Amino acid sequence: MEALLRIEEACFGPEMFSPEVIKSFIEREDCFVLIALEDDTAVGSAMCMVSVPRSEGKVASVAVLPDHRKQGIGAALLQVCEEEFRRRRLNRYTLEVDTTNEAAIALYSSKGYEIVGTVEHFYGPSRHAYSMEKLAANA
Repeated sequence: MEALLRIEEACFGPEMFSPEVIKSFIEREDCFVLIALEDDTAVGSAMCMVSVPRSEGKVASVAVLPDHRKQGIGAALLQVCEEEFRRRRLNRYTLEVDTTNEAAIALYSSKGYEIVGTVEHFYGPSRHAYSMEKLAANA
């Protein structure tokens, strides 16, 4: 839990998930959390939600500490998220990403995610998100 909080704070600052939200990702049956380790130190994380009735896996967060970016850690975390979605036989993978986060948009696009819409004010006033989606048939 402490490692997740540290990663969230370093990556998202005041917009990080609260300790209560992180705890719910850890404890809930319909969620899972991944932690990327380098020399036994947590350097990245992913938090996902699963909806079996909707056959949807949602990537709620992929975060990599700033000094560990551009090393493939985010891509590796996303790959493991998708492997878990496939294991659970989900057909659609979704996420939201800040419209100004060019690095994340490029990563998700390179992995087959497509922009399917814009959510205005998702991150606060005048801070929008793209909704992105990947179908399992394209995984």
